[in-house]
Amino acid sequence: MSDYDLVVIGAGATGLSAARSARRDGRRVALVEAARPGGDCTHFGCVPSKALLETARRVQAARNGKAYGFSATVDVDFPRVMDRVHAVIADIERDESPALLKSEGIDLLADWGVVTGPTSLDVGGRRVSFDKLVVASGSRAFVPPVDGLDAVPYLDNKNVFALRELPAHLIVLGGGPIGIELAQAFRRLGAQVTVVEGAPTLLGREEPEAQQAVTAALEREGVVVKVGTTAVRVEPGPVVHLDDGTAVSGSHLLVAVGRTPATDGLGLETAGVRLDRGRVVTDEHLRAADTVWAAGDCTSRLQFTHVGDEQGRMAARNAFAGPLPWKRGTWDERVVPWVTFTEPEVGHVGLTESQAYEQHGAKAVVSIAWDRDGDRGRTAGETDGFVKLIAVPGPVGGLVTGKLVGMTAVGPMAGELIAEGALSMRSGSVVGRMAQTIHAYPTWSLTTRYAAAQFFDRGRSPARPARGAA
Repeated sequence: MSDYDLVVIGAGATGLSAARSARRDGRRVALVEAARPGGDCTHFGCVPSKALLETARRVQAARNGKAYGFSATVDVDFPRVMDRVHAVIADIERDESPALLKSEGIDLLADWGVVTGPTSLDVGGRRVSFDKLVVASGSRAFVPPVDGLDAVPYLDNKNVFALRELPAHLIVLGGGPIGIELAQAFRRLGAQVTVVEGAPTLLGREEPEAQQAVTAALEREGVVVKVGTTAVRVEPGPVVHLDDGTAVSGSHLLVAVGRTPATDGLGLETAGVRLDRGRVVTDEHLRAADTVWAAGDCTSRLQFTHVGDEQGRMAARNAFAGPLPWKRGTWDERVVPWVTFTEPEVGHVGLTESQAYEQHGAKAVVSIAWDRDGDRGRTAGETDGFVKLIAVPGPVGGLVTGKLVGMTAVGPMAGELIAEGALSMRSGSVVGRMAQTIHAYPTWSLTTRYAAAQFFDRGRSPARPARGAA
């Protein structure tokens, strides 16, 4: 008899989800984790970054009081700001503590695990056998091959939250979500900030309107944005030399150019697992080999905590589903929303306009409703946001039976608004239901209804056919 029905490698959000799902089904479960449970999300990712962003948001709101009829003097105590960040981490990690896992009947094997075969692994010199394995080893910060970078101390998502002194000038390599969230936060707390991004725009996978809104907001607040240029050499200082012949000097360097799967050294090949540039290759049911399933950042193209949480549960269920196809969940990333927590926020689900044009041509229809035309935006003094919907007509009835295939929301509550689009796409609801649904006045969500109504209203702002990338 094996030691466990299920062993999970990695006790981040994905691994915890898999382990708890299997344990609720009565399985004998072990979690293998050399560090603290909770993974990057709790200790070095979502939790500390959002706690820091919240402080920065409040600081900025106080500074902007003149537009609302009051004035305030803001004195940022950076060590206390970081104390709050770590207090939030400590509060949340109680939900993932070894003691709590033990009370739930999950064994925490606190050491490095190496797979030694289809049904066994070595954990700190101890042989552990299992029936099924879920790999949830996560990812780590990608370090670009920039000349001199390895000789210069730099920050990443792990050590940036250990800072006790506010950087005088933070240089950020990377204009994706992590880079620009932290860029805006540190700028609002008082640092000079320069962002360097090799692509032509920030937030390269978002809609052009969202890219423009966020870039404009950062530049208004004093962030220097350099796009279309890459770092070619780094010298102590740090000094970052760019491919356009210029250089940027700062006090601190943050590397935020993406994530790479953390699968090296796990011995997964001994269980028949195939890797593609470090990423675990799975089928649509998250199966990687006869006895192995994988979930989260180590396999998913979309590296988000909510993806890992969902995939963790699916992998654990599918591991014991047997051959009956209707018992196995199928992963579908088309309906996964994501949010960039800048101000304004950017929420997205489904296809962008250019992607919809590639798939459906001019049959895809686009509508945009702007917060500047809505009463909630005007009363709040936040009028740069919008909701953009993309729909495809049905086989009969046109847009009356059409379905939503993509949505982007930008604004103060974009992360909340995007759930309505995700629900519409997940349920297969006709897009007219959004237009028919009564939304409370005056809420941000009314912009979503206005955008949906444009599919059917030929008035001031009618919907238009989708266009390809410029």
